[in-house]
Amino acid sequence: MATGRTFVRIGILVTGDTAVRAAHSLSAHSSVDEVVVIGPATSKSFQVVDSAEGCDLLIGTGPQAPSRAKRHAVPLLWDGDSEADGIAVWGANPRGLTLALASRESDPRLVAVAHPDLDEGSGHQARFPDPLGSLGAVDKTYGGRRLAEAQSPNEFAACLAIGGDRRVTIIDDAAFMSGIALAAAVDVADGRPRPVWKAALPYLQAAMAMGLVMAEDI
Repeated sequence: MATGRTFVRIGILVTGDTAVRAAHSLSAHSSVDEVVVIGPATSKSFQVVDSAEGCDLLIGTGPQAPSRAKRHAVPLLWDGDSEADGIAVWGANPRGLTLALASRESDPRLVAVAHPDLDEGSGHQARFPDPLGSLGAVDKTYGGRRLAEAQSPNEFAACLAIGGDRRVTIIDDAAFMSGIALAAAVDVADGRPRPVWKAALPYLQAAMAMGLVMAEDI
């Protein structure tokens, strides 16, 4: 869904596979005109540029991305866990996607995420959609909110929010989900630094437009 604002140019910081996947999702998104890669780098899909001049936003992953973005003096969309100087949007990862999903529920009783990169949990069982099934989960806090985390036993990841009236899930290839969770942050950026779940509706709408599917059981 279009947001009514267009980011003319998004610069990709070469910080890993998730950033590359995000670039491909952004290149076809309605609120983005152009995606470029900030060099030094090589790319068969995008123009490589020497600097971030002319970029409206940068996108990157991992602990080094904020300092790299700060050197370019362009706001960053980030998959990291907390606010930092120069970051426009953070929490753009499967955990943040799960919190965004849960924030649309009036009475979330279980909020859980499963991903191959998470640690195995043993505190309680959380029932995710197939092909994940029931997994050991551990209760943690993310962004000041309770979130149960589980390790996926295969290549899939899942977000789960169970409320009083319905069960809402997103399940997909873990790498694909991580890329879209980062890319969809573009529709959260509006000049006010914030995590993705603080603008849950446009964030989820962007993620669905980019290819994730939300399923609901009532």
